[in-house]
Amino acid sequence: MPFSTKEKYQAVIIKITGKFLGSVEGPAFKDTLEELKDSGKTKVVIDLSKADFMDSSGIGALIGALTTMKKVDGDVKLAGMKERIKNLFLLTRLLGPVFEDFDTVEEAAAAMN
Repeated sequence: MPFSTKEKYQAVIIKITGKFLGSVEGPAFKDTLEELKDSGKTKVVIDLSKADFMDSSGIGALIGALTTMKKVDGDVKLAGMKERIKNLFLLTRLLGPVFEDFDTVEEAAAAMN
């Protein structure tokens, strides 16, 4: 599984490594988010510093994560995007209007409401 979770900075950090393909990892990712939501852990930082590639369904999984957490007054922030992935988010016009990107996990966690 190309993602792992840990609690730090009063948030849950989901670290994505390597390739993140929503069609493959999406169901497990969604299950993880549902478990976090059900246990009241709704502040999530997605650490993309070790992610090499993401396809459109991977972006869809992140949009689903944001939607899931926003419904329960939570939030999802992105951190450590490499230029290739950042360009994908800029191209799809998701960076800014939908997602906030931070250089570090610490900065993203500090920006939580």
